[in-house]
Amino acid sequence: TNSNYKEGKKMKNIVLILTVIAASVLGILGQNKTISAAEIIDQISAGKAVVIENATIVGDLDLTYLPNPVNDAVYPENGKTAKVFSNKISQEISFKNVKFADKFNLFRKESDAKEIREYRINFEKSVAFENCIFEKEVNFELTNFDGETSFGNSIFKQKPLLIRVGLEKIPNLEGTTFEQGSVFQFT
Repeated sequence: TNSNYKEGKKMKNIVLILTVIAASVLGILGQNKTISAAEIIDQISAGKAVVIENATIVGDLDLTYLPNPVNDAVYPENGKTAKVFSNKISQEISFKNVKFADKFNLFRKESDAKEIREYRINFEKSVAFENCIFEKEVNFELTNFDGETSFGNSIFKQKPLLIRVGLEKIPNLEGTTFEQGSVFQFT
């Protein structure tokens, strides 16, 4: 009987050790990795697809600073010369179960005494932001989405600017939450 007691205790210890190991492995596998906004900008700049799942993006993700924008329009505005610079993103962009901890920007406008400069983004392929959380400001003003676009089941903690957004197809907004409301204007 003392032998059975020792065997039982030994078995309990083995089960306990295996449980701790399994919990550790599951914890590691389920961890949310952290990716810097700069890494994403580097991937896009290199022409690589961006497919990110189960991650937190840290740092302002401002795609208006992508290299080599094309000056594709010039027009007069309020006594100044206005220039539009665009970057075309022709690779797949997919974010699933991603938290954007900081700002996400796809439009920038600067001016000085003589000139106005607008920087815009044109997505040529499908773009997915599914089950994402946008913690800070989001500005997609004057952004073009030529492919399928999804914001399905995403949460916008701040009011996103989706003004004069060009869409080839109706975006998926099913289950999307706008906690502070939203500003929409599609073209």
